[in-house]
Amino acid sequence: MYNNIINNWRLRKKMKKSKFMIALFAAVFFTISAFAANPDKDIVILYTNDVHCGADDNIGYAGLSLYKQEMKELTPYVTLVDAGDALQGATIGSFSKGEYIVDLMNETGYDLAIPGNHEFDYGIPQLMKMSKKLKCGYISCNFLNKKGKAIFPAYKIFSYGDAKVAFVGVSTPETLVASNPITFQDKKGNTIYDFGGDNDGKKMVELTQAAIDEARSKGADFVILLAHLGENTTVSDWNAMNLIARISGADALIDGHSHEITPLLMADDKDGKAVPITQSGTKLANIGKVTISTEGKITTELVSQVPAKDGESKDARIAAEIDTIKADIHASLNKTIGYIDYELPALDANKKWLTRSGELPLGDFITDAGKTIFKADVAIINGGGIRGGIDKGDITLYDMLSVHPFGNYICLYEISGQALLDELEYGAKKVPENFGGFLHVSGITYKINTAIPSSVEVNEKACFTGKVNGEYRVHDVYVNGEPLDVNKTYRLAGPDFVIANHGDGHLFKGAKLVTSATPMVDCDLLTEYVKLTGGKISDDYRKNQERIVIK
Repeated sequence: MYNNIINNWRLRKKMKKSKFMIALFAAVFFTISAFAANPDKDIVILYTNDVHCGADDNIGYAGLSLYKQEMKELTPYVTLVDAGDALQGATIGSFSKGEYIVDLMNETGYDLAIPGNHEFDYGIPQLMKMSKKLKCGYISCNFLNKKGKAIFPAYKIFSYGDAKVAFVGVSTPETLVASNPITFQDKKGNTIYDFGGDNDGKKMVELTQAAIDEARSKGADFVILLAHLGENTTVSDWNAMNLIARISGADALIDGHSHEITPLLMADDKDGKAVPITQSGTKLANIGKVTISTEGKITTELVSQVPAKDGESKDARIAAEIDTIKADIHASLNKTIGYIDYELPALDANKKWLTRSGELPLGDFITDAGKTIFKADVAIINGGGIRGGIDKGDITLYDMLSVHPFGNYICLYEISGQALLDELEYGAKKVPENFGGFLHVSGITYKINTAIPSSVEVNEKACFTGKVNGEYRVHDVYVNGEPLDVNKTYRLAGPDFVIANHGDGHLFKGAKLVTSATPMVDCDLLTEYVKLTGGKISDDYRKNQERIVIK
């Protein structure tokens, strides 16, 4: 259903104790190296990260556009950059496979961008198409093909009068598991792309250092790392602080990936020079701002509100374009399929995910859909695959696509009880912290003992090896009221992204696809389940059903 709508639309158009501190204020000055050619006027670098299709969320692209204009009235040297994960995360992205967001980025006037892990969610051919459509293009020093050649330029140098600033792009090696792993494989299942993601992060460090050195040799007075790494990520060897600690020659790092609000985080590079790291959150909650002054000093700042100009806090032109896009989408998807008299949220009041560290009524609802439609013994959904909630009132096709914007297929598999137990254990490895691979379930109940440290084994790509080297955190597992039998084969309904393609690092060892069961696109399956209920969502989902008990 949704594929047809979309096609029709297209036809129409370990780190050692680190020497860093978190600043408790919005801006801090520090001096850049004395040999730099300082600009004759302030250089203002505006940045965004992890917008995730939040085109009109919070400040929105319209507010960002206006703020850029306001900065240009203060200095001619204004550059707007994006630190990744812009194209995916809501219906406006999934409906057009990122094209609508690229259109808005072009209209807003971005000067540079890097690909985050979710830029790859629509496949590499689509990413390459978007890279050509995006006027400013992408940079990344560590996105490589099988021959070790960079796909995009490693850096780009901008001139501001006599001063030159180089931006070096760094993408997270977690991309290989945080996006769909099959995207990076050939037909034989061999991985043919790389992000420098070896076990200790050495390769990524070498690639970054080489790009910095080359940019310096080309006359760069300042080097800014434009990165999608995060300050708190699954693999500490790949995070921003660890990178800074092992390189030299960078003057600042603009970050993304972990959705943190970081006005300033100081980290020493390998020469002992303090380097600022900054990140603006997500969904345009803030505009990041890095200023290089005429004295060669840097200010980092997060702007949470755009000053009104002529009584307006948004660029009317961009706002109108967003309204047009939304109208186009709603015209195609605004068909009522049911009703719910309460809310099924995916986020809490502070816009933090509820889906990635424990049971949620929405997760119960989604997995019940899979178990029911496929007549499976059990069903699962990864918390990271739930991208939106369902509001009280009429339920539309738009709502279903908002919950599941990726277009993953839900399939039926046969799997051993032991493998199923191991995947529950892997999914629970970070509880009570958030993890996109946390598994919501139907047909299963289990308990998690957080006092037991996780002992799941992962390889250098952060993928589960299938081994648990200690006591299981997960216990008291029951399947439809009976104790789980590790030697029994169960019929499991779930997303191909996680089960077959090992998304979020899952393995699902020995899972065998049941070819007699027709796969369904995730949002289509939800639609059918709503219809199957007669269009009225049961009151059973008003609260958790105690399928997952965490202690």
